[in-house]
Amino acid sequence: MKTYAPTVPFGWAAFAVAAWIIAIDNLSFWAGLFRAQGQGWAASLPALVALAGVLVLTLTTVLRAVTWPWLAKPLWIGLLLLSALAAHFLDVWGVLIDKGMIRNVLQTDLREASDLFNASLAVDWALRGLLPALALAVIPLASPPIAQRVGWTLLLLLAAMIALASALAAFYPTYSTTFRNHRELRLQLVPSNYLLGLYGVLKPKRDIGVVEPLAKDAQRRPSPSARPLLVVLVLGETARADNFSLAGYPRPTNDALAGRDITFFSNVTSCGTDTSSSVPCMFSDLGSERFSVDTAAQRENVLDVIKRTRVQVSWFDNNSGCKGVCARVETVDLSRSPGCPDTQCHDDTLVATLKERLPGVRSDALMVMHQQGSHGPSYFKRYPGPGRFQPTCPSNRIQDCSREALVNTYDNTIDYTSRVLSSAIDLLGADAERDTVLLYVSDHGESLGERGIFLHGLPRFVAPHEQSHVPMLLWMSTGAQNRLMPSGGCLKAMAPRTFSHDNLFHTLLGAFEINTSVYQANLDIFALANDAKECALPPPKSTKVHTF
Repeated sequence: MKTYAPTVPFGWAAFAVAAWIIAIDNLSFWAGLFRAQGQGWAASLPALVALAGVLVLTLTTVLRAVTWPWLAKPLWIGLLLLSALAAHFLDVWGVLIDKGMIRNVLQTDLREASDLFNASLAVDWALRGLLPALALAVIPLASPPIAQRVGWTLLLLLAAMIALASALAAFYPTYSTTFRNHRELRLQLVPSNYLLGLYGVLKPKRDIGVVEPLAKDAQRRPSPSARPLLVVLVLGETARADNFSLAGYPRPTNDALAGRDITFFSNVTSCGTDTSSSVPCMFSDLGSERFSVDTAAQRENVLDVIKRTRVQVSWFDNNSGCKGVCARVETVDLSRSPGCPDTQCHDDTLVATLKERLPGVRSDALMVMHQQGSHGPSYFKRYPGPGRFQPTCPSNRIQDCSREALVNTYDNTIDYTSRVLSSAIDLLGADAERDTVLLYVSDHGESLGERGIFLHGLPRFVAPHEQSHVPMLLWMSTGAQNRLMPSGGCLKAMAPRTFSHDNLFHTLLGAFEINTSVYQANLDIFALANDAKECALPPPKSTKVHTF
């Protein structure tokens, strides 16, 4: 006697997958939508129910458009697995998913990605993704003839269009006000957020064949100093200015820098809120308003310009790469040096490399030191234990740690960065053969649970202060001060003024006294400090520093 496995109609299976994703994988979207209703969610409930119906019908139509069951099943299963993963990060970390976030994911190495995985993610993903995917995999689909499947899909498309038109006609004021005032909602809607982001990253780019040259007219002015100039640019990672005692933070996170003649810039804004956009932007001439990752990738940056003027340019990386910025200069990966614990090097490896390389600097040089810094969520891995501030959060599930432990752990990373910078300054200060400069600036900031948001990477239009307010500091040897600011300047007096990553490109050109048509003196910190008119201007009100 034959037994027959129960089958599920093709259309109902598509509907079930769509309903599951819209209802179960969009908890953050629905929670945000409810919060956005100023007149109260009860009054808005009919509009939200109508929207849910439109979303389910639309996604069902899209899923049914794949009319071949042998292809539909793998695609639907993949969608369930990816949607559950996206939902976890939306719900737990408070992130938003756009093209920039997808780019970060694709550029993240295995070491960084492993810091995000834990038992909570595995359980959540298994329940919301793996479980329905396995059910779909084992249940046979009853598939009518293709003509009938296509016909039903077209009818469903018509129904979705009618439902959308009816919802807009009935509730347009609610939808218009909500989505105009809360643009972040579209970046919470699964699966459209990550699918559109993935398309934005992977869509074919214009192939120009070669990188567009920049500042071909660049030339250096003769320097009055006979000694080489060495500029060490320490590129910080995920450091927020709010946690720097140099910026007014009440905890002594920068004690290691006490006694150094340091200028701290307390009001600096980052170009982006993630490494993959901020780092290319920092070294680009485009500025934050004109910058795009695709455009910057097709043209040279300030490292290329400086190298063209016969300055020795090197990039030393203890992070996950330079995001294309160092493609045409000497690059050394230090992130997996022998002897580093847990295959991750602490940032003192950068100081060791600087000490090793310093005797070989016989001409003007720029060394970029890319830190691991305060990269989360495994903050406890970024410094040698146990750390100055206790108790700490020795876990990548930072949302489960107490507020005190989380902030202590993050502050330990800032304290360690201060010690690394102090060691580098001591090394450069003892160098009697070169004029030396150390410039430190972080690529972006970090959220530590404020307003339920962790980590970084939110789009600029909704990113909180903590993700874009970054620290920047400058130290110069006596020889470098005489060379770059012969009249003494007003560097410290102007330090509280507003600066941004846009200043870095022109400040580096100014440090090496490079003349070019793309150079803007009004963005060069050294030129501003030497300008008598600028020095006469009163400093602005200091930036408010958030405390805990």
